[in-house]
Amino acid sequence: MKFLAPIPSSVRSAPDLVALRLREAIFTGELRSGEQLPPETELAKGFGIALMTVRAALSGLRDVGLLVTVRGRNGGTFVSEEVGERIAEAARQAPLSKADIRDLTDWRRGVAGEACFLAAQRATEGQLQRIKQAAIEFDNHGIKFPEVRFADAKYHTLIAEISGSASLLRQEVEIQGLLTKLILGTEHKPLRSKDIAGYSHDEITSAILAGKSEAARQAMIDHAEYTFIWTTMLL
Repeated sequence: MKFLAPIPSSVRSAPDLVALRLREAIFTGELRSGEQLPPETELAKGFGIALMTVRAALSGLRDVGLLVTVRGRNGGTFVSEEVGERIAEAARQAPLSKADIRDLTDWRRGVAGEACFLAAQRATEGQLQRIKQAAIEFDNHGIKFPEVRFADAKYHTLIAEISGSASLLRQEVEIQGLLTKLILGTEHKPLRSKDIAGYSHDEITSAILAGKSEAARQAMIDHAEYTFIWTTMLL
């Protein structure tokens, strides 16, 4: 689990950072709807913080409906089954403007474009198969929201991970979190993801699998621009 890493001792508010990591893991599909989190003691050990700090972070995420806790022998803390709607509700309270989406897209072009460039150069055969599988999983969700959105975020985050750049991965996770709120917060969803020109990942995937770095970068930039067009149309 990528989100489960030690919290730096210099961080002023460890509960806030733990909550942020868990929220990003949910928004990018690393933690899925209905999935059970590791036990609190395991989370505390993984983050390198006190158990009470973990509990404070989980409490905050339960308050906003992203997590639920079930008591009893088969209990534990789970990602809410309605997590997509909880994200959408929060996003509708603070919608992004067209200028905000333009700025997000410009940032995305640089980060995701470079991640695709590097992934095409550096990916091993096993990693290429992971990218291919992530693309298939996205396609398989069709029009099913929010699952298709989480699969989309997972695909792009995986490419950033495979790029080998920790900085690009951190930024991609943040970008995908913002895109999840933007897309799920729109009142009208597209009829089919593939009916929107350029929303397919096919060109990105093909370029990376072929090791064509510049083509992969350009395919990602085109993809980001198409996403800008249809998300602003839904405002």
